[in-house]
Amino acid sequence: MKRIGFCINSLEMGGAEKLLVDIINTLSETKEYEIFLLTKVKSNSYFYNKIKDKVKYFYLLEKEETNNILSRLKNSMMKRMQFKKFAEDLDIIIDFLDCDFYKYIKKVKNKKRIAWLHLSYRELQKRKKIEKKIYYYDKVIVIADDMEKEIKSETENLNIHKIYNLLDFSMIDKKLEENREKLPKEKYFLTVCRLNEEQKDVTTLINVFSLYKGNDKLLIIGDGEDRKKLEKLCKEKKLENKIKFLGTLSNPYIFMKCAECFILSSKTEGFGLVIAEALYCGTKVISSNCPVGPREILLDGKIGELFKVGDEKELLDKLNNISQKEYDKNLIEQSLKRYSKEEFIKKFKEVIEC
Repeated sequence: MKRIGFCINSLEMGGAEKLLVDIINTLSETKEYEIFLLTKVKSNSYFYNKIKDKVKYFYLLEKEETNNILSRLKNSMMKRMQFKKFAEDLDIIIDFLDCDFYKYIKKVKNKKRIAWLHLSYRELQKRKKIEKKIYYYDKVIVIADDMEKEIKSETENLNIHKIYNLLDFSMIDKKLEENREKLPKEKYFLTVCRLNEEQKDVTTLINVFSLYKGNDKLLIIGDGEDRKKLEKLCKEKKLENKIKFLGTLSNPYIFMKCAECFILSSKTEGFGLVIAEALYCGTKVISSNCPVGPREILLDGKIGELFKVGDEKELLDKLNNISQKEYDKNLIEQSLKRYSKEEFIKKFKEVIEC
């Protein structure tokens, strides 16, 4: 039985965090792996509690660091010791979120080291100077064709593998059977995302909705550091009655199924799996053509609409015309098989065993 350790900054709310929980649950079902998990600070989050019985859990620190110099020195030693303890019995270490643990992993010997990337390589170069880190890993997992092309165009001698993010279809099916009493009676459009404007650009969606003449509401599911700023923008544009912030919900799928359309307005995406979730729920999709997932998920616009990032006029046109659009349901069904548990397990085994 292989011992696999996943490293991630935290298990608070977020797309990558949710994905890791789904991956751990899926691998646990195979009974072929002993799974270890490491976060930077001790977690007792909703996500952690979903997998705590399926992993051997480690953390670098009990609580967040302070700015006290002596405390930071002590914590630095503690983190190195804790990482060594985490790694000592592993066969494979997977740095799950864009090389965040590279300064520890680069010192590890006689273990297979894997980096799992979730954003455009060029975006990661800007944000994290990843080109200085990526060569410390034996293998690199990407989640979209465009990511692989970017890396190959700018690097050499990297062992790159593509694994699509997985969708837990059975879980979504169960959620779709839950009570629908909380759904609004009016027709509505929907977006589901973390409210972080550096990446998600909900501002563009709000600006467009201020110009939209239809009667549909806009529901925003998700939370984040920019929620208050976005709520203020809605108030300034007198949209309080048209746009509703619902916060983080445990079951967004019912809202997806009953929406007139799902909209993603991001500047950049890890993959945008929420688009695939909306398609599975039977909902029409409009997405920005941002790097690196929407175009691939929507088959170059064959099963959903794409617009240029930040182009308010084009998005408004898409909103006005989406009710008249029809898409090939069989093509959608076939495309979603890329994200099944079975396909994920097959690809994962290929990567870790070769």
